[in-house]
Amino acid sequence: MRLAVNYSPAAAGLLRAGQVHFDMFKCPAWSHLIAAAAAISPVYVHFPLRAGAGIGQAVDSEKKGPPDWTQIETLLASTGTPLVNLHLELLPAEHPDIPPDTADLAHVERLTRGLIADVGAVVARFGPERVVVENDHSGGRNLPVAYRPDVICRVVEETGCGFLLDVAHARVAARHLGADVRRYIEALPVRRIREMHIAGVQFFDAGWAARLRRAGDDESMIQFCAGRLMDHLPMTEEDWELAAWALGRVRSGAWACPWAVAFEYGGVGPFYGATTDASVLAEDIPRLAALVPE
Repeated sequence: MRLAVNYSPAAAGLLRAGQVHFDMFKCPAWSHLIAAAAAISPVYVHFPLRAGAGIGQAVDSEKKGPPDWTQIETLLASTGTPLVNLHLELLPAEHPDIPPDTADLAHVERLTRGLIADVGAVVARFGPERVVVENDHSGGRNLPVAYRPDVICRVVEETGCGFLLDVAHARVAARHLGADVRRYIEALPVRRIREMHIAGVQFFDAGWAARLRRAGDDESMIQFCAGRLMDHLPMTEEDWELAAWALGRVRSGAWACPWAVAFEYGGVGPFYGATTDASVLAEDIPRLAALVPE
């Protein structure tokens, strides 16, 4: 199992200085950033692809349209990235006739079939062994059906793809659903895990908002985050306990072993620039490395 860290200038500086050690950077599908990261360390790519529009195809969430499969295949080959990832997202705007809190079986079935169709198209292109679906959460924009464990299990089972377990997403989703987080995770397709993500979860309070304002971040983004439980923030002790438990389940053989565990604290852009602290990375990367099985 390999340890990856989100690319950030802070993480790059620490790695260059020999203050931290990990196996590779996790990068968005941005060629200039991949080139900068690859000059320092091996890299793998996390793609901005989502399933859930119900159109029988994935959507590029950055371009708001069809994926450029030629570019994706080039990045897969050039970086040695083994998996094509898809976020399971059901956006209310794409399903305007379905109430956000629906429990109607016909609605759930329709949305699930749409997820299966979208994921299935990518599986048909790359093969089930090269595709993983990632559990998401609401974040103020996702229909809860998207992060129900029974729905995620069905998508994985019917398409044959693998599962990317995002532990922070699971913590937020469980809170939205009023579920115990460990029971929630155990109900996910943990025997099909191919990759795992770990990050801190905190309420975005006035202190975080002030930090973003000082960095000149967009006010609309600050207002969107305010009062929400947000991931990609520094780890709390609750996060560490959950990470140790999850990786212990892998070590025991109860769950499948992921090819990589990615630490998703830090990144690039205004939000990540304001929330990334090199001293936190210097402390947390070795702590996580000690938990990741060899």
